[in-house]
Amino acid sequence: MDEDFDLDLDGFTTCAGDCDDQDPAVNPDAEEVCNGVDDDCDGTIDQGAVDGADWYHDGDGDGFGDPGDSVWACEPPPGYVADAGDCADNAPAVNPDAEEICNGVDDDCDELTDELGDVDGDGYTICDGDCDDADDGVNPDAEEICNGFDDDCDPATDEDADVDGDGVSICDGDCDDGDAEAFPGNLEICDGIDNDCDGSLLVDEVDADGDGVLLCDGDCDDADALTYPGAPEQCDELDNDCDGDVDEDVDQDLDGDGFNACQGDCDNLDPAVFPGAPEICDGKDSDCDGELPADEADDDGDGWMPCEGDCDDADADLEPADLDSDGYSTCDGDCDDDDPGLDPADLDGDGASTCDGDCDDLDPAMTPFDDDLDGYSTCDGDCDDADPSAYPGNPEVPYDGIDNDCDGGDLTDVDGDGYDGGTDGADCDDEDPDVNPDADELCDDGLDNDCDGDTDADDTDCEDPGDDDTTGDDDTTGDDDT
Repeated sequence: MDEDFDLDLDGFTTCAGDCDDQDPAVNPDAEEVCNGVDDDCDGTIDQGAVDGADWYHDGDGDGFGDPGDSVWACEPPPGYVADAGDCADNAPAVNPDAEEICNGVDDDCDELTDELGDVDGDGYTICDGDCDDADDGVNPDAEEICNGFDDDCDPATDEDADVDGDGVSICDGDCDDGDAEAFPGNLEICDGIDNDCDGSLLVDEVDADGDGVLLCDGDCDDADALTYPGAPEQCDELDNDCDGDVDEDVDQDLDGDGFNACQGDCDNLDPAVFPGAPEICDGKDSDCDGELPADEADDDGDGWMPCEGDCDDADADLEPADLDSDGYSTCDGDCDDDDPGLDPADLDGDGASTCDGDCDDLDPAMTPFDDDLDGYSTCDGDCDDADPSAYPGNPEVPYDGIDNDCDGGDLTDVDGDGYDGGTDGADCDDEDPDVNPDADELCDDGLDNDCDGDTDADDTDCEDPGDDDTTGDDDTTGDDDT
């Protein structure tokens, strides 16, 4: 067979790459399709076939694949499926066919979690605890009734329970299963309860006047709320306390102040309280007029009334007590009545107290005021509060006669050699610690090392020991300058 001849007339010879020169549909330019043939002569069969499909990896074997893990093929490889709807491919219970349950997971892959509706419209879903979402009478807020169902989803069917332990349940006729004294057949007693559950009380088991005492419990007048056993006796010619006596005690002057309760004594046990008594600062209605003076009230609750010296009865922080025993209360201006070191007195007359920040109220030179506006007061360490160039930390200016940094004095020995410089000092070069009146003269450095006014050759310290400095000096050894 001639390999250079195109037998199937598809434009390709065997030499040109036609892998089946008997089939015009097979050649290097052909499209690969799913047919079990190497259509495009690339050495593979059905790979990249145009009529193939995406297949998705089903890692959990639930029949649904991971949309992020796919292959293109004519047939699904092992472990791959056509449906890419799995939102959790490692959980077989989670897929588009799963039933949504209350677990905080999107079980059915619809991008919603626990989206169970309120089918019966009772305001509760299954996820809210509705144990029967087809019955609107069953939910966690429903009342349990005798019907054989768990109406309140608690989750027991408790209509036969005996909550109060009296041997009878609600379904057996207990009219109050929270009270062991109420059940059918019980003896009716005077307690305001339907003890026998017959729907009625004893005839005298009533409190018509609402005073809290039943007629059967000894209320001698159930039409008068001021009359019952133990009630305070009133001046009304009635037996208010139901003891058989009328107006006992109240017609007597028990405190000896000349008035009894029937005569208007509003406190028959306090001799200082009676009609017309002088009003005193004690928080009581001393004159029994039904009113307290305005200054006998503790409106701010600090334990002090205005009549006792409370300077502001609307402010509980202000009171007349001197808690720290420094002689001043908050009403006197004490800024901290727990600290005896702070008070409003200006003992040294400098215009500031310890409450104002005076650091030494016995020294008028120490104040919290910054008179020179340099940011420091004498209490802050300002050594001259009339000079804004003197304060702690300010750079020292040498020889200006001012203690600029407040360290105790002016800087006069700049080089620290023990001698002061400047116009009043003996150090002729206060920048050089090797130059001062006590230094040795060096004869070749051009400096007046010993500050005697002479430099090098002009300084007597640099003369030749044998030279008498007379005329004719020939500078020879032993020269006497003659």
